[in-house]
Amino acid sequence: MKPVRLGFIGLGHISTHAHLPGLAPLVEAGEVVLQAFCDVSEENVKKQAEVFKPGAVYTHPHAMLEQEDLDAVYVCIPPTLHTDEILIAAGKGMAVFVEKPQSLDMAQAVRFDAAIRKAGVVSQVGFMSRYYPSAEKAHDLLKERTARHAQVQLFYSGKPVRYWTSRYELCGGSFVENTIHTVDLLRYFLGDITHVSAFYVARKPGEGPEPMNLPHVYNVNYRFAGGATANCTTSRVLTNVKASRREVLVVSDDSLIEWSGQRVVENGEPVYDVAERVNPFALQARAFVEAVRAGDPGRMRSSYENGMNSLASVLGANASAERGGQVVALEDFIAGKVSWTPENSSAGS
Repeated sequence: MKPVRLGFIGLGHISTHAHLPGLAPLVEAGEVVLQAFCDVSEENVKKQAEVFKPGAVYTHPHAMLEQEDLDAVYVCIPPTLHTDEILIAAGKGMAVFVEKPQSLDMAQAVRFDAAIRKAGVVSQVGFMSRYYPSAEKAHDLLKERTARHAQVQLFYSGKPVRYWTSRYELCGGSFVENTIHTVDLLRYFLGDITHVSAFYVARKPGEGPEPMNLPHVYNVNYRFAGGATANCTTSRVLTNVKASRREVLVVSDDSLIEWSGQRVVENGEPVYDVAERVNPFALQARAFVEAVRAGDPGRMRSSYENGMNSLASVLGANASAERGGQVVALEDFIAGKVSWTPENSSAGS
């Protein structure tokens, strides 16, 4: 079996702590070759090369994409740093794995999506929550129920770790940078989102630890194409305590499903428990590699095209919040009739 030749653009935390370890069993089994690494930091790319042993290293993606014969490329860079690497890779027939959020510019994401579809290459967005076995169990249960509502509570705690994920203009806020995972999970359960309305609690200068300028609270309401609604509340208020909460509930007729990565509970009774902890990044990596090898996007759960609705749902929330909670139709947002850009943003501080 010929191994899949992979390249990596961006060797930050998500690549080195999640994607590359998730690929490790496939590398060890000879199913994957880590052919080339690229990072703007020469020091970092050499450091990671010592650990993961790629065939070649680069500091500019153009050079890597031009010189290497790759089957697929992982693009794991902050959303404001995307330029043309996805366009080039797709144009050369390479499958693309893109870390979320795919962009902070919906128009840019639309261009990337069009290029990927035109090239006909396999694509995947890093929505790993879909790959928890507990997510598959809830997904299957909800096929047989009439869902009416979902509720999400994500109360983050702790101080900022990375600069770009602490700045609204660089990450789009915690709802875009992190809660997008849970929004995408709701879509896996309930289908596409059509409308969004949001209210945020802005962070005033001097409130909370530096360099954070993210909103304190994001309160977002959704309507799904199937008629269900959802409310998602995310906060960054708990800085100096260990208390936190992550809760995902789906209410159907005579059914209250509570989801977590380890278990699914319905009406107070466990219906799924993980026998041993699984690594969703490893399951996602295997799905991507198998799809690339077979040329079959159906082996994955989150193509770039599918992920466009998730991206529009969180960027559209920013647009709504900046318009005082105005209901935003995602069809209009994707079409550019309603816009949000970090450069003109006022919701962050």
